[in-house]
Amino acid sequence: MIGLQQTLEITLLEVQPISIHASPYYEISYKVAGSEAVQQMRINPEAFYPNPQPGDRVAVNLLMGNIMGASKLD
Repeated sequence: MIGLQQTLEITLLEVQPISIHASPYYEISYKVAGSEAVQQMRINPEAFYPNPQPGDRVAVNLLMGNIMGASKLD
């Protein structure tokens, strides 16, 4: 069973700014640490750190499957 809170470590492969109903988002392609599967998600820039780039390692914080925030890992 997956807990209510989860942190995923991902590597960004592609970052594309998009607009949905005039609201800004990033559409990202990424790989979860330990997996070779490429996945995609959309994330509100307010939940992300400034200027995300391909190759960045990122910790994505989820609450009940919803993105609560993301921070760049060193």
